[in-house]
Amino acid sequence: MYMTADRQWFVEIYERHYDAVLRYAWRRVGPDHAADIVAETFAIAFRRLRDIPEDAPLPWLYRVARNLISNMDRKIRRHGGAPGALNEDIHLVEPDHAETVSRRDAALAALRDLSESERELVRLIAWEGLALAEVAAVLGCSTATARVRLHRARKRIEKLMDFKLEEMAS
Repeated sequence: MYMTADRQWFVEIYERHYDAVLRYAWRRVGPDHAADIVAETFAIAFRRLRDIPEDAPLPWLYRVARNLISNMDRKIRRHGGAPGALNEDIHLVEPDHAETVSRRDAALAALRDLSESERELVRLIAWEGLALAEVAAVLGCSTATARVRLHRARKRIEKLMDFKLEEMAS
């Protein structure tokens, strides 16, 4: 079968980044909606193929998925759903050591207390493994702005974790 250069480029992007985009969506919306987000992300990518940066397609795909998730969340809220209902995505395997459990619970509570934009920044860095420049591309800001936001988010997490650990100890 003969493929145009554009179609071949799309196939390469799809094959290289499908799993990463699926994991990204799964962590944010869970299994019920992840496949829909990924399908729509790649449908948009196919339609806007020439807009995808050749040197960094993954941040572009994450940004599209992020926007679709935001749109889905707004739609759910408009129809009476709880704000952030799609973002109940922070679930980990239960560790068996009490200290680890306390620290994990404090970390998860701290993450939940961050704003959605701060959580997204932390997830992109920690869970998706993106570089700061890639995170900036996903969030639509400069690298310097992303760096400042990350610094502030880390400081906030530190304070929140200290507070949560003290709260748990008392």
